[in-house]
Amino acid sequence: LHEIGEGVCKTKQFMDRPYFLCEYAHAMGVGPGNIEGYWKEIFSYDGLIGGCVWEMNDHAVLHEDGSYTYGGDHGEWIHDGNFCCDGIFYPDRTPSTGAWIVRHAYRPIRISRIEGSKFEVFNTTAFTSGKAFLMRISLTNGVCFDFRPSAEPLSKEIVEFELGDVSGDCFLTADTYSKDGKLVSTEQICLNEQVLKDDQLNKTDKLPSWFSIKDGRPAIETGSDRMESSDPYTILFRAETDNDSINFIRRPMRAWYKEKSSMLGCKQTEGRAVTEWAIKDARKTFLCSDLYEGCTLPDGREGVLVTSLLHPLKAKGKLPRFGKAFRLDAGFGDVRYYGRCGESYLDMKDQFPVEECICKVGDMTEPNLRPQESGSRFDTRWAEISDGENIVRFDAVDKPFELSVKPYSDKELIGMKHREDEKCTGTYVTINAFQQGIGTGSCGPYTLDEHCYDASKDYLVRFVISIIPKEKA
Repeated sequence: LHEIGEGVCKTKQFMDRPYFLCEYAHAMGVGPGNIEGYWKEIFSYDGLIGGCVWEMNDHAVLHEDGSYTYGGDHGEWIHDGNFCCDGIFYPDRTPSTGAWIVRHAYRPIRISRIEGSKFEVFNTTAFTSGKAFLMRISLTNGVCFDFRPSAEPLSKEIVEFELGDVSGDCFLTADTYSKDGKLVSTEQICLNEQVLKDDQLNKTDKLPSWFSIKDGRPAIETGSDRMESSDPYTILFRAETDNDSINFIRRPMRAWYKEKSSMLGCKQTEGRAVTEWAIKDARKTFLCSDLYEGCTLPDGREGVLVTSLLHPLKAKGKLPRFGKAFRLDAGFGDVRYYGRCGESYLDMKDQFPVEECICKVGDMTEPNLRPQESGSRFDTRWAEISDGENIVRFDAVDKPFELSVKPYSDKELIGMKHREDEKCTGTYVTINAFQQGIGTGSCGPYTLDEHCYDASKDYLVRFVISIIPKEKA
């Protein structure tokens, strides 16, 4: 395996002959990350002719009760744990997110925006004319039309489309069909991004009656139920994915499990509240300031604007995550959101387009044989969690957030080893400013620097919490 921009791509001795990467991505657990980066390099050099993903299917032992086990579960003393669970399909041959990532990377026709209404269409096939494919173009503004590419194999063409009004939150989605009418790929381009802005909120002089601060932590009353901050409320770690290890030798993510929070102060008036927290372990110290302000949204909803600023006092290296975590009763089992329609992280997100999605809490994580961080939804504009009576809504402010919804806490997830350990203890919602990318560290390059976050910098996340009663839903 080779780093992007290093190894074979930049080694002159390989540029005068075909070079095939026998394994350029390791599909273990969540991931593989940054496959798109590899293919941009492969298309840039005539000498690079492709490569293989390791591998097709997870390998595991199926038991009569339907459970799976892996290395170390059968009394053996030499094993590589779940290293055999490294396929883009689960053992029962259902596709993991990895399969969708690979499908997207292998799309025969690629489309990218140059500027305005001008686009580049790239025929990535080696022997088939672009005329063999039909692209169905649809925009969120209602514009729809069919387009048949004319680019020859491994060639590009420049085209212009009539797009109509692309103001607001506007996307172009290109579905590509083969000669026999099969959908072979979907690609989406954001033409214009629009999320809720601070100046669209009417700040009020009173926090909503359903909102309170107790011991420095926020809580909201939802009828007979209550939403509280989870533990930890400010979350900087994630439950280690298989690719968060470095060849299963170094495990940098685990150092973040030891974070402890202590409140430094809390000030509250009728219209706002401010809390300050120290988050630290033996080597790192952060100051987190949380501001809560009463507000009215453009549609008249009463809400609380949350502004959380993370400031490093003593920290270096990479920061895995920055988010605010909440817990609701398990009865809040319905999820509706507007964001990417499947598992997505910074370096593996384009395989799923942005759209409105409706699902259950249990659908928001992936059934990895070894439970780990999974199910993040990148580019989320808003999210609603409902118990059938009331809806708790989160609206992104200034920029989209990364949404995480799980039936257990991230702390609980750390200790899980098999699917059977995933017991529901509530509905846990985390509004993330970010998570670092995934990479392929289990057997290859760790997450690239461009997909990581510097722990020595300040970070901000802003969102509005509101309650929508059933009669107004």
